Amino acid sequence: MRTVLEQIFLGRSGMDQLNKALLVGAVLCHLASLMISSLLLATLLHYGCLLMAALCVVRAMSRNLERRYAENQRFLSGFGRIRIARESWQVRQEQRRQYKIFKCPSCGVKLRVPRGKGRLRINCRQCGASFEKKS
Repeated sequence: MRTVLEQIFLGRSGMDQLNKALLVGAVLCHLASLMISSLLLATLLHYGCLLMAALCVVRAMSRNLERRYAENQRFLSGFGRIRIARESWQVRQEQRRQYKIFKCPSCGVKLRVPRGKGRLRINCRQCGASFEKKS
């Protein structure tokens, strides 16, 4: 069975990030259509689910690799910002566990000092002001 599937997908675009997003969207639309009591909205969601699933299959079976690659790149350029924002949020959260962040009282620039070092004298790199804070 595996060799049959490999032969079918030989030379085709297969599953890329856009196809995965379409598949997840189709499943979510289907689940939402099952939970909604309004018949009109449930029908619209059901047809949206079918449309996304069909588009996913058509893209996966396509032999036009250049066009599918370009579509996926456009999708990633639009939604890549979301991933970058989430990653930068995760980095900030990790840094908040390790560092304490203070604002300089004179110029307002944010300064980062390690946590758990007791009372520290902090020198601002921007304006040269000095102040004491507990880390």
